Amino acid sequence: MTDWSRLKHAYGSAQDLPVLFGRLETEPTKDLWNDLWSRLCHQGSTYSASFAALTWLSDAAGHRGRSRDDALLLAGAIVAGADEETRARHADEIEALRLLAHQRVREQADPEVYVYLLQSAMAFEGVPVWSECLEGLADEEYELACPECDMGVFIAIGEAGYFSAVGDYEPGDPPGTPLRPALPENLEGPARQLHDAAFEAGAERVAVGLTHLFGQPAEGDRP
Repeated sequence: MTDWSRLKHAYGSAQDLPVLFGRLETEPTKDLWNDLWSRLCHQGSTYSASFAALTWLSDAAGHRGRSRDDALLLAGAIVAGADEETRARHADEIEALRLLAHQRVREQADPEVYVYLLQSAMAFEGVPVWSECLEGLADEEYELACPECDMGVFIAIGEAGYFSAVGDYEPGDPPGTPLRPALPENLEGPARQLHDAAFEAGAERVAVGLTHLFGQPAEGDRP
């Protein structure tokens, strides 16, 4: 049994967590999930109680119902920032969560959380970058700096189109330079894994977005 009084979360002692877990099991409201998230992964920070909670989160994710996605998303955010020693210490829980996440992303998951589920799957796999930065695909845009000249680059991937624009870009501005999507059969590693999962689930918009995310800017589109 976990002695929660010896562990900490964002607001101090974690001894209140068993009560919160119990409430979530009978009343899995969004507000209660937000309360748990703020305790275990406050603004991306994790605590001793965060990793101790992975067993409960894995159990919650294994039950069909609206809480399973919430459990996978929170667990993914916790695991994303874990170092190798922490991952090794919680290897069994992370492996259980990995299997559950891959099962879920091959179903017709809620489209509003689908990209975040893919991101969680990458966290459980231990994939850098895409375990924390895939959510730009949900927002349908990325803002980053050119690695060569440090100028700002806006990348649209979604309803606004598939293009990149250098400098400040505002909605309604003319589209920038079109992106060249990668061919699905040419994708490798995590990119192929993410695309195949989205394709199998019938999440066409996400699958198409991934080919552009892992594609290239058109020739001549350089800051």
